[in-house]
Amino acid sequence: MTTSFHTYELPDYQLQALQKAGITAPSPIQEQAIPLILSGQDVVGKSRTGTGKTLAYLLPQLMKIEVEKRSLQVLILAPTRELTMQIEGAIKQYTEGSEIRSLALVGGGNIDRQIEKLKEKPHIVVGTPGRIKEIIGRKKMKVHEVKSITIDEVDQTLELGFLKDVDAIIKSTMRDRQLLFFSATVSAETKKIANEWMKSPVFLETETGAMIGTISHVYFSTGKQDKPDTLRRLVRAYDVNRAMVFVNENKGLWWLVQEMRKLGLTAEGLSGEAAKIQREQALSAFRDGKAQLLITTDVGARGLDVEGVTHVFHYDPAIDADHYVHRAGRTGRGTQSGVSVSILTPDEKFIIKKFEKALDLRIFAKGLEQGKIVTRRPGTAPKPEVATGPKKGKRNPNKGKKK
Repeated sequence: MTTSFHTYELPDYQLQALQKAGITAPSPIQEQAIPLILSGQDVVGKSRTGTGKTLAYLLPQLMKIEVEKRSLQVLILAPTRELTMQIEGAIKQYTEGSEIRSLALVGGGNIDRQIEKLKEKPHIVVGTPGRIKEIIGRKKMKVHEVKSITIDEVDQTLELGFLKDVDAIIKSTMRDRQLLFFSATVSAETKKIANEWMKSPVFLETETGAMIGTISHVYFSTGKQDKPDTLRRLVRAYDVNRAMVFVNENKGLWWLVQEMRKLGLTAEGLSGEAAKIQREQALSAFRDGKAQLLITTDVGARGLDVEGVTHVFHYDPAIDADHYVHRAGRTGRGTQSGVSVSILTPDEKFIIKKFEKALDLRIFAKGLEQGKIVTRRPGTAPKPEVATGPKKGKRNPNKGKKK
């Protein structure tokens, strides 16, 4: 097993950035993917959220950039603006001290300004498929020297209807370019597309049990009308400082935000349909600790990576096992621990068995008694359990408020 990034002969600026970030050894997906990408192989990488997929594809591609050439050489596609900006942040972080130039291109931004920025000849561009395709269509971005194309969160990118845009972008580049897919889940359709578009792709999968160790999976049963108060009680019982709450529809999202505020919790909403400025304000409040809860939909939270999320609450159950994986992966990132909490009505409890079977994991039944989390086991008395929460010294701003 590789114990150091020095094995890959990374440039000094990358090694310094890794050291500054406190990353001392490659994760399993990085260990498998980096050598293959350096060799020019087409790769499909599957690894759960928070395992270092971004660096797995980014570090080797940065190494291949010829900075003396004033041309676009690496193209990265992402399904949402938020994920695009996160990737751009990682590019800036891991190219500091080098001469590599990068640019993010997203829908909703001023396209004329973006085109003007392209005149600075970035070596690497990351963007959403619709905006990239539009700019290529205007003949404002030359892609004939692109060496590699990466599609991050490929399942979600295709699910959101970007297949034609991605296909058009790929066809506008040279045929000998490298193609990389990375995602927490890889559907049968994605595998089929990979085999059609790629040259002898290598399929990588780490941690075949989709959720490993760092995330605890539990569920609570409650009546439909009691769900809002159950969520409030769980936030207090777990002593939550920062958690994401998932609902299945936008119309229920804003209602729940208002309900949580009425019940004394600080909450923001993140909808895929919201205006850019609203999304930025909600994310900023959540990241800055001004809001305990970020209530969102699966689309609204695509690719989000927020540090310090200790809990994920499934207010509405995930529509399938893959969506459960993406949701739960918002906590327990890297070496951190987290808790994935499903709040279910009796009619929804059957879903737990489906997820357990599909993901090869245990989701434990829990309950609330006198403000404490208790384990539910047939034939045994409930036993109080210490709730997962912030370290001592970090006071929950809602603690002590009337319930």
